[in-house]
Amino acid sequence: MNRLRSRWRFLRRRLHCVALTASLVVTAATAGAADRDGSLAIEGAGLLPCAVYVREREQRSNVYYMVAGWVEGFVTAHNKLLDDTFDVTSFESLELLLLLIDQHCAGNPEDRLYPVVNTLLAAFNDDRLERASATVDVVVGNRRAVLYAEVVRRVQQRLADLGHYDGATDGAFGPPTQQALAAFQQASDLEPSGFPDQTTLWRLLRRAPDGGDG
Repeated sequence: MNRLRSRWRFLRRRLHCVALTASLVVTAATAGAADRDGSLAIEGAGLLPCAVYVREREQRSNVYYMVAGWVEGFVTAHNKLLDDTFDVTSFESLELLLLLIDQHCAGNPEDRLYPVVNTLLAAFNDDRLERASATVDVVVGNRRAVLYAEVVRRVQQRLADLGHYDGATDGAFGPPTQQALAAFQQASDLEPSGFPDQTTLWRLLRRAPDGGDG
């Protein structure tokens, strides 16, 4: 136990030192809930520049995994503070969020993590889950995912809109939904497994920046 505590103190000091260095050269960005002037204090990993994040991600360092924990906490706080919100990440996994952050940071090395993550989550707001939803255990072969029933319903509706599905939009992931999803994957040059992996869900449920299908 003492070794674990010592290790945790070491990791906290390491992250704090990197964040403190960043704070000396950046004024805190303003977005979302804040004081009456729109200002808020940004602490910890939110101050890290993108260049540091990309480097630490490549190394899969302790700082990177601590940033991952910070992102999870950020999502929870976002859910708490945003009105009519159960989960702003309706299907996105932590791994997908970290990948999206990395893709942005690779081309914008001077950006700070707080505004990057805040903007990313803001982009999800329109598709957030406004109410609690039951979960569905999806098993296809040896692959398994747990999705909200509401997300499965959205998948079914989107597949129906695209002409791949004519069953009930009931949030139950059965063979008809799997087969329709496989047809969408085939049409999208993805592996036609029928499994709702993150790439498939992103292509199906998200929109490209130009307004076309994702």
